[in-house]
Amino acid sequence: MRPTALERALFDDLVGRSGEALASLYLPTHVKGAEVDQDRIRLKNGLARVDEMLETLGWRPPARRARLEAVRRLLDDQEFWAHQGLGLAVFIDDRSSTVVALPEPVAELWVVSDVFHVRPLLGSLDPIELPVLALTLDRLRLYRSSRYRTAPVEADLPDSFDDVNWFVDREKQRQQRPDRTRGTQAGHGHDPAMRRHEDLDRFLRAVDDAIPDGAEPLIVLGDDTIVSRFRHVSARDVVSADGRVRDVDDIAAVHAVASVIVGRHRSELDRESIELAVRALGSGAATSDLDESLRAALSGRMSRLVLNAGAVPRWGRFDPSTGTASLHGDRATLDVDLLDRLAVRTLATGADVEPVDEPIDGHDFVAVMRF
Repeated sequence: MRPTALERALFDDLVGRSGEALASLYLPTHVKGAEVDQDRIRLKNGLARVDEMLETLGWRPPARRARLEAVRRLLDDQEFWAHQGLGLAVFIDDRSSTVVALPEPVAELWVVSDVFHVRPLLGSLDPIELPVLALTLDRLRLYRSSRYRTAPVEADLPDSFDDVNWFVDREKQRQQRPDRTRGTQAGHGHDPAMRRHEDLDRFLRAVDDAIPDGAEPLIVLGDDTIVSRFRHVSARDVVSADGRVRDVDDIAAVHAVASVIVGRHRSELDRESIELAVRALGSGAATSDLDESLRAALSGRMSRLVLNAGAVPRWGRFDPSTGTASLHGDRATLDVDLLDRLAVRTLATGADVEPVDEPIDGHDFVAVMRF
């Protein structure tokens, strides 16, 4: 068995499920190496915790075994552990078990309630990824990179500088021009440096044309001359790095440079979201009160929710029929994370949820209102 990839349709399906004692487990995982054995132990321990919670709810051993058996079999599934991402999410209900490989790390957590706990999925549902063009005159590759991984992208790129410029007939460019001392002489209409710029621009325009539309901001990794000329010929938003990658096929080297730029880009987006949220909060167009935000989400009055992805869960109960929530000092079995419910209810109205990597001016979240 292989874990499922996270897609919006799957996320919506998980959000829509409810029932008795739905279990949600999250754990960090490793793509390969000795740490994979630690991942097995984490999953085994998580299943033991869920088993204890079911026992607390009065479930008898046969019922508990039946509910968890399919996931327990994964502990010895070699193919399953050979296809991991950076995080793993497991969802268990009375119908089936859904196991999802995540492209971003998650904290270890297990929840049993009447709905699935999905807040840790938000960052992986739409992770920040940027296209990366790594090129030299002899070789070029296109990738997509997040903070945590880089993968090749299929594109019909030119093979090389010579692949684009092979047809140029230099003799046809030669012109007769007068020479003050020798009458006439054969010469080029442009000097060699100018011709080199023209050939380079032709190559880079061909590269730019082959990159799919919407691929921006585009990270370009190459020497200073190539990057500068690419900026000149392309209308894209181009971002370059301080260092260059000598081997464009070396994914690890590409990732080492590109991931830093993606991290900066993510930080810039977070800062923009936080600044807008704080401004709205100061003008009275937003709130950080949980009860008020839940009611606004239920009534469709919220335009967007800026949420600290690392915020500690607020355990309690929520009644959507009345829009009331009760916070519990100590987490109880069947408690839900009220921040999770806030995010789900916000998405249900078509509003945006923007996870950020830091508190919003000291707040776990800011709910910006439509009116």
